[in-house]
Amino acid sequence: MLRPSAPRSHLAAVIAAAATLLLTSATAFSQGTPVTAAGSPVGSRETSLQRIQKMVARINAEASTPEGEEAVLNRLSKQLGATPDSLRAQHSAWGLGYGEVAMAYGFARASKKPGVTPEQVVEMRKGGMAWEAIGKELGVRVDTVAAKMRRHVAPKSKSPSK
Repeated sequence: MLRPSAPRSHLAAVIAAAATLLLTSATAFSQGTPVTAAGSPVGSRETSLQRIQKMVARINAEASTPEGEEAVLNRLSKQLGATPDSLRAQHSAWGLGYGEVAMAYGFARASKKPGVTPEQVVEMRKGGMAWEAIGKELGVRVDTVAAKMRRHVAPKSKSPSK
């Protein structure tokens, strides 16, 4: 607590710091980012989600050409145990990119609930659930799905050495 005799410059600095903390926390809260007491973002979940989003983006980018789509379908088919035709049909029917299709399979397979299908995961997502909420509902850590999704991403091409 500030003493009534505290200099005005000290009081102004404390008020400015408190306002900054409140603004940072409010901005993070409005974006759905959990924050610590110091106002900094909590990293574990955000990092996992960011990792998944990057992997999804890489899979979708690779599938953006006919050759890339075939490569993605062949890789996902082997890894997910689904035919390329069924994956192509799900991609079209669900209105999702191949990265999101892989994520739906990842959440379904990692689920602690028996019999969860990728279709059910897609319905949860289309129903407005965030990936974290889906993970909680299925008893799955987002980190678990992120780790499994790494296998669905093509290896980064190495740049030629000079």
